[in-house]
Amino acid sequence: MAKEIRIYDPFEEMRRLRREMDEMFESMFLRPKREDWVVRSPLSDLVDKGDSFELTVELPGMNKEDIHIEADKNSISISAERKKAEEEKKKNYYYCERSYTGYRRAFGLPEEIDPETVDAEFKNGVLTVIMKKVKPKGAKKEVKIK
Repeated sequence: MAKEIRIYDPFEEMRRLRREMDEMFESMFLRPKREDWVVRSPLSDLVDKGDSFELTVELPGMNKEDIHIEADKNSISISAERKKAEEEKKKNYYYCERSYTGYRRAFGLPEEIDPETVDAEFKNGVLTVIMKKVKPKGAKKEVKIK
């Protein structure tokens, strides 16, 4: 008869207790299940294109009306939120796992951009944002003598 070797995890009991307490408090205050209100951080890429930055963000299940973008000279913030429509709540579901989806992410930029020239396109669940860089004001300029 083979013996099973278990590795003791001193924190497992604490994790179990935390899960039980979370469930107890959620039921006491009638909060929605955690999955219903979690805001996710979307997958993204930021690429330096020379005179601009290109930011690509995956926002599956969103429409362009659900997306909000804010830009300043040093950063850009993207948030998206989709809630379940009222008429869908009246259906007789066996499972209801798509009631809320939210994304939120802020990106610090390595160089200044011009917020007035930021352009965005949303296609097939992927948001592409083009941000033109500001030319440095301290650039050298040759001065001709009159």
